Amino acid sequence: MAGKSRKSKLSKKANARRNTKAGRKKMSSKSFALPKQKKYRIDDLPHARNALARVSQHGTPAQKKAVRAAVVRKFPSLKKRKKS
Repeated sequence: MAGKSRKSKLSKKANARRNTKAGRKKMSSKSFALPKQKKYRIDDLPHARNALARVSQHGTPAQKKAVRAAVVRKFPSLKKRKKS
């Protein structure tokens, strides 16, 4: 474990706590693309990318539109560029 900082360990522990049912309940609704249902976690970039992938597989067209909009609002760098 040489080279790993203490901060990264704490972040992994905090992330693990959030992945429990109780941890998700404690998370802010701003951390989700669909806040009322607490679905599609987007609190950081990897989760935002994962939310886009999951909604494209399992979401309804309305959910896809809402999740894409929420992710782009929070992470503008993930906005798809239109091909010319």
